[in-house]
Amino acid sequence: MSHIIALQGQASSGKTSTLLRVFRDIQAKYPNAMVQILAGRNDLKVLIHGVNGKLVGIETQGDPNSRLKESLSYFLAEKCDIIFCACRTSGMTVTWVNDHSAKHKVQFVPQTRVASGQPKANAAMAAYLIKVAGL
Repeated sequence: MSHIIALQGQASSGKTSTLLRVFRDIQAKYPNAMVQILAGRNDLKVLIHGVNGKLVGIETQGDPNSRLKESLSYFLAEKCDIIFCACRTSGMTVTWVNDHSAKHKVQFVPQTRVASGQPKANAAMAAYLIKVAGL
């Protein structure tokens, strides 16, 4: 059963910055893990193999009409143990995440509004998300 950890917040609340920090922190903590970037430059879709014996998927796009729905399906088909994603506080992105709650553990974590110039707050939230995931 996959564990989907959805960082939930309004537009421009720092979700992408926080999830990019999660990605960098996992890379630093697990330097031997194999990273597979699937899409993006600023908004990433990535698989990380060998994170404490687990497969991790990260999708930083969480806006309506983004690739989130497809990414969740892809990560689940790849049998990711842990999936980090962004989503809004309501609407289609929340529905896309909740669509998987019958078969997978879904956990919404509220993102407090963080300006992009708040690296300490993003780092603290990233550390929290990694802890929630058991990594």
